[in-house]
Amino acid sequence: MWNGFILILLLLFSHPQKDPSYNKDKRPSTYGINTYIKNNEESLIREYIYRVDTLYDVDIFSDNLDETSDGDLGQFYIPDYVVVTNRETYVAYEFNQLSKFKQKTTSYRERTVKAVVFHELTHAYFFQRIITMRNTGQHVSPEYSNFRMFPVAKFNTDFIEEGICEYIVYHLNESNPIKDVAVPDNIGDLLDENNEVNNIYCYSVIFLKDFLDKHGVKEGVKILISNNPPTYEEILNPSLFYARLH
Repeated sequence: MWNGFILILLLLFSHPQKDPSYNKDKRPSTYGINTYIKNNEESLIREYIYRVDTLYDVDIFSDNLDETSDGDLGQFYIPDYVVVTNRETYVAYEFNQLSKFKQKTTSYRERTVKAVVFHELTHAYFFQRIITMRNTGQHVSPEYSNFRMFPVAKFNTDFIEEGICEYIVYHLNESNPIKDVAVPDNIGDLLDENNEVNNIYCYSVIFLKDFLDKHGVKEGVKILISNNPPTYEEILNPSLFYARLH
């Protein structure tokens, strides 16, 4: 009898319980993503404030965004909350949890939960900077302050805003640095829908990196949104854009 009981105990302890934070592919599970956001919301916001700049009264949630977006991993909802998807599409919760080899070989689309949180928090930050500058009498280019009224400029403002969001992700070491980015040669390349991910989320970082490295995020964003967004020609030739900033 005792031998049988001991055998059962040995079998139980020799097969540890599956960690519900991960799915069968050893990636973050829906349960784990929800738990991670719930348990780390405040610390993620504190880290963002400490490493980037002030952020006011933002809440972070997780949900399945399939019904409200076109495959997006996250959304910022004006004025004060972000949602990241809880679909099991992430490679890890945080980039530093990946092996050194995996860190070097992850592509843009292989996101961590924390990377998407930082990206969406930067949309909130961008919005708050516009509102704060306007409320304190500082000039904000109308394409940013009322960008929905300027559909022609939408690509240009998105290019800057998404570029800043992605810069923060890499600046905070939550993704492998972008390499081998295709630089558009002409306006056709720039506006080709097949190149949208590269142009809006990758080339935009290359376009902004030296400027933001030099001025820092706080001052850099202030300068960018106080000036008109780059024209198509300036996006293709960054020196033209930066030569006119003031």
